[in-house]
Amino acid sequence: MKENFRGLGESPLNARPERPIMSDRFFTLYGQDTQVIIEAAIGERPRWLYWGPSVADTTPEDIALLATRQHVHGGPDHVLTPSLFAELGSGLTQPVGFGAHRDGRDWAIQFRVEAVNHAHHSTLTIQCADEHREIAAQYTVELRPDCGVIACSVTIENQGSDTLTIDQCASGTLPLPKFVSRFFGFTGRWANEFQLESIAPFSGTYLRENRTGRTSHHCFPGLIAAEASTTEQSGACWGFHLGWSGNHRLSMDRGPNGQIAVQAGELFFPGEIRLAAGDSYTSPTLYAAASEHGFSGLSQHFHRYARQTLMDGRVTRKPRPVHYNTWEAVYFDHDTDTLKHLADKAASLGVERFILDDGWFGDRRNDQAGLGDWTVSADVYPEGLGPLIDHVKEMGMEFGLWFEPEMVNPDSDLFRAHPDWVLQADSLEPIPFRNQYVLDLTRSEVSAHLFERIDALLSKHPISYIKWDMNRDIHHPGSFGRPVTSQQTHAVYALIDRIRSAHPELEIETCSSGGGRADYGVLSRTDRIWTSDSNDALDRQIIQRGASHFFPLEVLGAHVGPSKCHITGRQLSMKLRVATALFGHMGLELNLLSEPEDDLETLKQGIALHKAYRNLLHSGDFHRLDTPDYANAVCVVSQDRAESLTSWCNLSSQQQTEPGPLRFVGLKPSALYRVRIVWPVPARSQT
Repeated sequence: MKENFRGLGESPLNARPERPIMSDRFFTLYGQDTQVIIEAAIGERPRWLYWGPSVADTTPEDIALLATRQHVHGGPDHVLTPSLFAELGSGLTQPVGFGAHRDGRDWAIQFRVEAVNHAHHSTLTIQCADEHREIAAQYTVELRPDCGVIACSVTIENQGSDTLTIDQCASGTLPLPKFVSRFFGFTGRWANEFQLESIAPFSGTYLRENRTGRTSHHCFPGLIAAEASTTEQSGACWGFHLGWSGNHRLSMDRGPNGQIAVQAGELFFPGEIRLAAGDSYTSPTLYAAASEHGFSGLSQHFHRYARQTLMDGRVTRKPRPVHYNTWEAVYFDHDTDTLKHLADKAASLGVERFILDDGWFGDRRNDQAGLGDWTVSADVYPEGLGPLIDHVKEMGMEFGLWFEPEMVNPDSDLFRAHPDWVLQADSLEPIPFRNQYVLDLTRSEVSAHLFERIDALLSKHPISYIKWDMNRDIHHPGSFGRPVTSQQTHAVYALIDRIRSAHPELEIETCSSGGGRADYGVLSRTDRIWTSDSNDALDRQIIQRGASHFFPLEVLGAHVGPSKCHITGRQLSMKLRVATALFGHMGLELNLLSEPEDDLETLKQGIALHKAYRNLLHSGDFHRLDTPDYANAVCVVSQDRAESLTSWCNLSSQQQTEPGPLRFVGLKPSALYRVRIVWPVPARSQT
């Protein structure tokens, strides 16, 4: 199939038909250098026929002919073709994409096409049903024409009279060419997120399952596949990401015939999804993209999708403000005068937004009490937050505030009044985790209470920003005896949506002990990702590189931390810390009152440099450079390719006495560029 992939021709985007090609069997979607062909004849099982770089000069009939297979001895008497749903009744031995039953009956489900809506060349909706088991399924595929990203989702409706229990429902089961031989997953831990993990060649199934109740630190729902020769700048590759902030399941299966299929969707606890007659379930969205221009080209597809579809005008209509976050400066030791002095110093350096982190409310003098009591502490702020906010605004900065709405300390007024408001499993003791429990947002009274408390503060004060944190896994996601992780995730989304609706100009940062809740599901309703709790600049080089596979720089929070990192204990120069934070949504998180004056001057210069190149960094095409293991290099090239900003960072020492040449990418081959070292200043500094 490799020859077919290469030899079917390259069709420019402007070769796309003005209207969809009409067919009773084959349906084609077009996007930026990308094409999807799905076979969906009435009365038959629908299937992916092709997706990848554009083959618009080749007919779907030719592609279907290439997909035919001869009979295999020792196998079924006729070829079992894959389906969009990979449902259990298909007879395939691959991982099940859709499995359901009615008390052990009606489990052998097989969907047949009833209708297809192809009103636009970029969107396809396929209505299917199993009339014998009285289940309907709607499969929706959208291929964004401006970025080449595919978005897939499934809706299941119970048309029978008895309850339907869904065990599995993948958002999509997408095929990969047989010649694909390199695979990368994502792993990590707290303070070391987005670590690429090479997957060794295998037969059978590669499976990642997440049961943390959030996107997770160790099991990010992303996967990258490529042919053997693919680099950052050239070669064929494919990427997958499930836009969901709860439990998930991601698998890749290579069958006995060598065919590869990638599948992703929610992971359900036993009996979690039960549909009464007429009820329906809609899966999260699976995003996928393909590129012939290497891993960086693949990331650019995802970045364009995030910019054009997920992010709204609150982010795009103004430069991303440089942040100052108080956490690693004061922790829980809040004092209004000290915070005002920090605000003065931050403003003098060029900071544009001041965020007051944990410790401003209730009895929250440490992490053991007060969580859930969202009223300003009269002990710490006897005059309320008004004087501090007014001071911050007078210094020309926006004001932001930290919340962790989904959590509660046992030692809090809220828990003492409503001990039944937490997620729990009958007869089991809660698992201790950071001295806090998880509130049950599936209960309307809990969500209403949280909205009322947050709305009261936002209505009273000119607060333009919320850092929304979530600092523990959910081990026992039970409500009234039943598991509710899926409902809990939707309830979190609904609460965020309600707050945003009430305060349209408010910006929200998604944080979950760092990058524990980072995905397109939450990003579609928030504006910034706190990438990691680690501000160690060398660790951050790799963390931010990993996150860049799916997220553009302008949403990746990147802070200049203390000279001695509070997590790793490593001491690094201000110039290195600034260089790392430049390539992201820049911020500061250190005690400015104790920093040496020469470091503060360096920091001020770094902030000015970031502002000078901010538009380029947050709108250009991002490239990761292929480098030896001891270095990390990235660059951003403007859309017109007139300028570029490139960063090279040595992560460790090198074997050679001299470095190799730095090969710039993304520029015009025929153009002549002036090269300047803009950081550090002076360029020949030994630090």
